[in-house]
Amino acid sequence: MKLVRTLAILTLTVTLSALLFLTLICGWLFEFFLYREPEVNPYSLLVVGVDAMIEGTRRADAIMIALINHKDRRIMISSVPRDLLLQNSKINATYARSGISGLEQTLSKLLDINFNGVVVVDYAAFKYLGDELGPVEIHIKEPMKYVDSVQKLYIDFQPGVYLMRGDELLAYIRYRKGPMGDLSRIERQKEVLMKLVENARHVTLQKLLSVFKNLQKNVDLKVSTGELVYLFSKLRKGFSVDFVSFPYMINEQGDVVLDEKKLAAYKQTLKEMKTQAQKETFRIVLINAGPDKTRVFLERHVVLWNRVSLQPSLIVWEDVGLSFRDDVVFVLDKNTQEALKGLLKSVYPEKTFTFTSLDEPSTLKNYFELIDKLSKNRIYVKFPIDAFVVVR
Repeated sequence: MKLVRTLAILTLTVTLSALLFLTLICGWLFEFFLYREPEVNPYSLLVVGVDAMIEGTRRADAIMIALINHKDRRIMISSVPRDLLLQNSKINATYARSGISGLEQTLSKLLDINFNGVVVVDYAAFKYLGDELGPVEIHIKEPMKYVDSVQKLYIDFQPGVYLMRGDELLAYIRYRKGPMGDLSRIERQKEVLMKLVENARHVTLQKLLSVFKNLQKNVDLKVSTGELVYLFSKLRKGFSVDFVSFPYMINEQGDVVLDEKKLAAYKQTLKEMKTQAQKETFRIVLINAGPDKTRVFLERHVVLWNRVSLQPSLIVWEDVGLSFRDDVVFVLDKNTQEALKGLLKSVYPEKTFTFTSLDEPSTLKNYFELIDKLSKNRIYVKFPIDAFVVVR
């Protein structure tokens, strides 16, 4: 009897240990494969909706650029008119000729932006999203009627309030026969997109994963699924969206063309969001290695960092016994190195910093010596940080 009891306890212990192990490993697997934080912020995403195949050709029917600041949960969205003329050809024809890579290269060159991910969605995927995340309340103010048997598009809405799902929602955003044509359709895309995202915030994570799994049948993802899940998990906690108008104008011939006067300001808007997000995520410890060990150092460098509307997490102005021949940056997060170089150039335009990571043994030795000197002076750094910046 005692042996049976012992075996039972042993079996229970092994079972519980196995369950604990499986729980931990499954959590790790989920974290590794399905929940991965992007290495960049903001995350720049190109989203392209493609129409049906007609005579062997498929064109981009909707083109959107999204910058996602996943630290502050801010999104900036800009819709590119599909009829935009570039070099005597509509931009949606670029997709037909050169595929998504050609369209991505065209927009990257035009706007000076590198896309971190690309998503190509067809109508079946949008219909699925409308069914799964609908209904969406739509207010129609004037009749919308259009028939295109080639594209199997049949639209007939009278003024009123509708609760739309897949097919109806798809027809609503595809309608482009109003006075403003494709430009008014862009506004409808914004409306539907916001309402679908808002609905998606309230579904369970299990439901979200199921949606992603089914979407893969009709979505070409040139982006990690884990990164998408991470981004959306951040947005579920609440977010703000800014819609920025693409720089276009309508010329005398009625064509949609690039507005060169507004292009520079538009590119600056994209750049500022990227720069602002980088500034906000930097965690820097600034260390005084120069001869002036007074608070004058502190005051002077606070003014210098105000140039970029950012302050280090900690400024060590007092003498802690460190000796450096050069201005040095110990980079703890290698993904931030290039952005840090640009930031420090703005703060200290006259200085040349030596950037070093912790991969080399000599660097690691200097790093531990730095930490030791700080702790002996009762200066304790709150980790995580991105870099130690040592200024002579």
